[in-house]
Amino acid sequence: MKANNGRSGGQNYGELMFYERAAKILETLEQRKGSIKALTVGNSNLDPQEKPLMYALICQTLKYASVLAEIVNANPSVKDEKLGRRLELLLAHDLLFSKSGLRRKGANSKLNKAVSRHQSSLKAQLNKLRTDRNVESNEDLIPQHLQDEDTWTFRYARVNLLNTTIDKVKQQLSEDNYEEVAASREDMRSALSKRTRKYAHDPDLEDVLVFPPGTELHKSQLYRTASIILQDKASCIPAHVLRPPPGSHVIDACAAPGNKTSHMASIMNNQGKIFAFDKDRRRLSTLVNLTDKAKCKIIEAKCADFLEVDPQDPTYADVEYMLLDPSCSGSGIVNRLDMLVDSYIAMVNGSNEKKPEVNQERLQSLAEFQAAVILHAMQFPKVKRISYSTCSVHEEENEAVVAQVLASQNAFTLAPADQVIPSWPRRGLQTAGLSAEQAASLVRTLPEDGTNGFFVACFVRDASASFNVTPRKRKELQTTASVPADANAGNKKPKNKGKYGESRKKKSAAEEPAKSANTRERQTKSPLKVALSAKHKGKKRPKRKSSVVGT
Repeated sequence: MKANNGRSGGQNYGELMFYERAAKILETLEQRKGSIKALTVGNSNLDPQEKPLMYALICQTLKYASVLAEIVNANPSVKDEKLGRRLELLLAHDLLFSKSGLRRKGANSKLNKAVSRHQSSLKAQLNKLRTDRNVESNEDLIPQHLQDEDTWTFRYARVNLLNTTIDKVKQQLSEDNYEEVAASREDMRSALSKRTRKYAHDPDLEDVLVFPPGTELHKSQLYRTASIILQDKASCIPAHVLRPPPGSHVIDACAAPGNKTSHMASIMNNQGKIFAFDKDRRRLSTLVNLTDKAKCKIIEAKCADFLEVDPQDPTYADVEYMLLDPSCSGSGIVNRLDMLVDSYIAMVNGSNEKKPEVNQERLQSLAEFQAAVILHAMQFPKVKRISYSTCSVHEEENEAVVAQVLASQNAFTLAPADQVIPSWPRRGLQTAGLSAEQAASLVRTLPEDGTNGFFVACFVRDASASFNVTPRKRKELQTTASVPADANAGNKKPKNKGKYGESRKKKSAAEEPAKSANTRERQTKSPLKVALSAKHKGKKRPKRKSSVVGT
């Protein structure tokens, strides 16, 4: 029997039956033309009720792919059906591993029959495989690297101190049958194994709790009330390194989606002012909603390009602290689903499949933008402490950027190691332009540490020096106008153009309309607002009132 196998070219998924649509998704994944989530739960061509079923089928088939291939290849009669590799794997999975068996609703009955008539021989081969490998469960057949806990990051929860206390959170966890365990960093893996209701207080960050990998907390009362924020430990480091005191004025230069912004508000105890910039209105709206839910009352969210903000603007005259988390390659983000796809493609290509090579030109473009953001932040007259972070593991975006910034000016140096999470053991790389002491003041995290890959540096102003960019660097900065167009979508995603497609053009101070007294009064009363400051070429700024969403 000849099956379609999902090779339908431009044909709409809706014209294919369930397993054929799944085969088409596998084919697209093999070509690295989409992610599992985008092709399943985010696929507009799938019925909403079918999306979670498709997501589960794809994930489980990829997880068991090597096992299924071995079983099917040992049964030549299945090959005689001419289903094609993808349909063989998908149908065999549901026949052997799904509790409900082969799906009937929306499925091609001929395909189901084609594999069902080999059920006895396939199950016999599965039993033989378990016996040969001396395992009792099907899960133990999954390749070790896909079930190894060392490849998982822990689940982290930051206690929102604007809404509760650490003791109250621990009391609620106890009522929810979670047990607190005392564990050092070295013992964390064994103490917090998967599928256990245990947690530990993080040894480095006082407001962070650590849970076993895969712990589901989205349905908990603590999460629903924003008493805890689900945020990776590495992502919590920048605010702790910056540590602005209550009453400070702070700029979060690339702020959306807002977890770091709300973390600073928590550290500041809702006292002071945080200016949160992002050029993407949709992402900024996410920030407003998130920080509002977290009961942040000191955030002024601005839809604007930070590089176009005038450091001499009186609005920011009292800003002393800057948190910079600009667009990066996102190479440090641990994605469990990507591991499934990588493993599957390696199997399909005989384990010779190579991951896409790093685009050095793109990294260089990102690094230039990142350095420009840091040097622009250093021009604000009262800024004395700057946190710079990326979710990248590439030296080009991390130590190399730091070295470049240090060589380009003399007003800022690196904060000493004892001010930058001194208990954390993994430090920066000693590369060209950095001394051993400077590298030790940088923080790195890797997936093997149980977190996402991350990098943090902290610059502090030398009170005896004035800021002055070297002439060569000043010339380079004139050509660094915006983020590379292909900046990581999962991280920040600013564009080279404005919201409506036009290029942004910085106005001079003389061109900027003065704010009326009424406008200033309204903004003073707004605890959290979105100032729509996008500039439109040839047009006046849209007359839209700021949204007051704080409480």
